[in-house]
Amino acid sequence: METKDEVLTPGQRIRPPGSDQIVSDLLKKLYGLKVIEVTELNAYDDRNYHVHTRKGHVIDAQNEMLIFLNQRGIKCPLPVRNISGAYYSLEKWTVDGSTESYAVRLLVYRPGELLHRVPITGELFRNVGKFTGKLDNILMGFSHPAYDDHKTLWMLISVPKLRQFTYAVENTIERELAHQVILAFERDVLQVTSQLEHGLIHGDLNEQNIVMCLDGKSIAAVIDFGDCHRTCLIFELAIALCYMILQAGDLTMGKYVIEGYQDVRKLTELEKKVLKIAVCARLCQSLVMGAYSYLNDPQNEYLLITQKSGWAMLKNLWPISQEEVLRNWGLMD
Repeated sequence: METKDEVLTPGQRIRPPGSDQIVSDLLKKLYGLKVIEVTELNAYDDRNYHVHTRKGHVIDAQNEMLIFLNQRGIKCPLPVRNISGAYYSLEKWTVDGSTESYAVRLLVYRPGELLHRVPITGELFRNVGKFTGKLDNILMGFSHPAYDDHKTLWMLISVPKLRQFTYAVENTIERELAHQVILAFERDVLQVTSQLEHGLIHGDLNEQNIVMCLDGKSIAAVIDFGDCHRTCLIFELAIALCYMILQAGDLTMGKYVIEGYQDVRKLTELEKKVLKIAVCARLCQSLVMGAYSYLNDPQNEYLLITQKSGWAMLKNLWPISQEEVLRNWGLMD
C-alpha cells in the first residue's frame, strides 16, 4: 500500500491477500461471528466482502432474556459476568480424540422448593396458570434475532418429526396411539398456526422447572430457559397443562391452570379448539423421546419419570370427546 512518502513501483503487490477462509477466520477471531456465506465485491487496490453471519448465539439470547425478565419482576437465574466481562465463554474440550466447543456460564441460584415436591391444590394450579400468562405477556416485549429461526426437536411444531423415533416405543398399542396423535396434530393444529397469536415462550414449564415459595402456593422463580422459542402462545399453556395434570394424576385439575391463565390472558375460540390435541401432542413428545433416550442411555432412570403415568394419562385423555374435555376444563357451559 502506498503512503504519502511512497510511490508504487512496478511489480509491487498492493492488494492484501484474501480468501473466504481468511474472512471467516477474521470475523470469528475479532467479532465472534460465524459466517454463513462470503461474497467478494469489486475493488481496485483493497478487498471488500459482503458476508452473511448467524444472527447471534442462542446463549446470548437466553442471557439477555434472563436479564430482561429479572428487571421486570420475574425471578429466574441471572447470568454473572466472567473475568473478561462476558456472560459466557466458549471453552474447548477434547474427548476421545474429538475437540468440541462448549458454552460455559455462571447463573445466580434461585432458592425454593421444586413444584413436584409440594402438595397439589387448586390454588397452586391457579397460580401456575397466572404465572404462565404473566410470563408470556412480559415476553411480548422482548425480542432477539437468534430466536427468529431457532428450531429444536422439543418444540411442538416439531411433533411430526417424532415418527423417526417411535420405533423406540416397545408396546405396539402405545406406538400406534403416538402415530394417531401425531397425525391429528398435523391435521388439526399445524394447519391453523398462522391464525394463532405468536410470541416468545419458555417452552418447558414443568414440575421440575417451577420453583415454589416456602408456603407451597406462590411461585418463587422459574428456571431452565433452554427451550425458549417463538411460536404459538397457546403452546405454552398446553405444555404447562400437560405437566400439571401429570403431576396431579387427574386431568380435571387442569381447569384450575386454565382459570388462572385466563385471569391474565383470555383464550380465543380457536385456541380452545386446539388445546386438547396440543396437550396430547406434548405428552406424546415427552413419552416418545423419553423412550428413545432411554434406549440409548439405559443407565439414566430419570428418563423414565413420565413413562408409566404419562401413557396412562394419554390413554385416558385421547378417547375423550372435545366437548367433554373442554367441559372438564371449564371452557364450556
